[in-house]
Amino acid sequence: MIRRDPDAADGHEHDLIVVGGGIYGACLTLEAARRGLRPLLLERGDFGEATSWNSLRILHGGFRYLPRHDLQRFRQSVHERRWFCRTFPELVRPLECLMPLYGEGLKRPFLFGPALWLNDRLSSRRNRGVRPDRHLPGGRLLGVDETIQRFPSVIRQGLRGAGLWYDAAMINSQRILIEILRWACSLGATVLNYVEAVALEQHGGQVRGIRARDLVDGRDRLFAARVVCNCAGPWSAELAARFDRRVPALFRPSLAFNLLLDRDPPSAAAVAVAPRRSSGGTREPVYFLTPGFGRVVAGTVHLPWHGDIDRAQPGEEAIQRFLTDLNTAVPGLAVGREHVIRVFAGLLPATEHGSERLAARPLVWDHGCDGGPRGLVSVSGVKFTTARLVAEQTLGILQPRFGALPPPGEGDRPEQVGGIDFDCAPACTFSPEQVQALTAIVRDEAVTSVDDLLLRRTSWGITACDVDGVRHRVIAALGWKGEPHGRRDPLAAADVQPHAQEKAAAGRPA
Repeated sequence: MIRRDPDAADGHEHDLIVVGGGIYGACLTLEAARRGLRPLLLERGDFGEATSWNSLRILHGGFRYLPRHDLQRFRQSVHERRWFCRTFPELVRPLECLMPLYGEGLKRPFLFGPALWLNDRLSSRRNRGVRPDRHLPGGRLLGVDETIQRFPSVIRQGLRGAGLWYDAAMINSQRILIEILRWACSLGATVLNYVEAVALEQHGGQVRGIRARDLVDGRDRLFAARVVCNCAGPWSAELAARFDRRVPALFRPSLAFNLLLDRDPPSAAAVAVAPRRSSGGTREPVYFLTPGFGRVVAGTVHLPWHGDIDRAQPGEEAIQRFLTDLNTAVPGLAVGREHVIRVFAGLLPATEHGSERLAARPLVWDHGCDGGPRGLVSVSGVKFTTARLVAEQTLGILQPRFGALPPPGEGDRPEQVGGIDFDCAPACTFSPEQVQALTAIVRDEAVTSVDDLLLRRTSWGITACDVDGVRHRVIAALGWKGEPHGRRDPLAAADVQPHAQEKAAAGRPA
């Protein structure tokens, strides 16, 4: 269980402190705990509420790296996708992916067929240890008729068939992150949300801990540790500068966004489509339309970002341009701005400032090796799928500070909370069993507000047609009077207003 107890956490020295509660911080906390360490994770907002929450929710196996001959990243992606499929079978499912082929560039059957064959050969162990109903089949080429059958609204002019392969989709990515934290806590980790790291404590160039502020009660605290890992995502460069110095390569922000559309998916598969513009030889974007939340999720758009990292949000022009591209690529979609239910927006590291091209590889920066505080390490990740692998690599860099670490334990993770559907809120009232399950989540998963529960412990705030109605029912069912856990909730029954955390989830990373 995740117990939010800052008093206990500042009462003893930890083996390491992880700053940032997205997927990279969560995985580092878990991998440290699996090796017998006692980590402390500090997150200034709620767990995973920024870029991790806004992902397309696909665990990519690396098929896209084959044309670039990047076999290392391909193998790493296959291995880590398998880890998620094996570890969280109830939260991950096979995802059929379909790309129409029109005889242009690499999208020609005689080139795409060998790529599918190579993908299967090089990922021959992709299902090892995975539950049979989560196995990923091999890919193949489809003829024109079968392509139309699977994707009726496909553009038919010039169609030569399609490539079909399989990746994995996260049914509920936020539950995966929470389950990772629950697992880490069961092994001795401590994780605290709404605690902001303010300053690095050091003595003689050696890290001693973190001065932090509890954003729930306003108290300043000192947490002791000789190792601090900066996993603050888009804020990692800012935090590195505050704790040591600027590291320009750490995080150069680019904006990525996806749209949840009030439309039925055009296919049971995730379809890869392109607007097929006459672009004078420039590289055209490829988008995926993926079934999700009972509707369709479209993405991902990548844009340069020059603005405030606390307010990363695409403008209306970018959203309209994306919708136009989608209607060009899938004419039957007929999607307009009124069909956009939610914008999932976050910041990812780019190759350089002012570019939308993503950094190719994660970066782990040991500040002590560059004249900075010994024991301070900053981590900048690239994608959700390989977060656990980067955690292993980070611990490898830190191992001399801990001595020999045992191999990770294979103990079972805690059983998932039962009694409720995490994806679909009850239409009317809650049963006694559901109230009991909700009460357990609030007690055991560090819930401090209604929107923690509706957006990041369940998906009810995303999927419900009447979000305010669900808020009212949850508040009534739990008997909240406005101050759960001693913190006034702006969504209390007497004052139902959009909470800052939901505003963040709807637009900016918090």
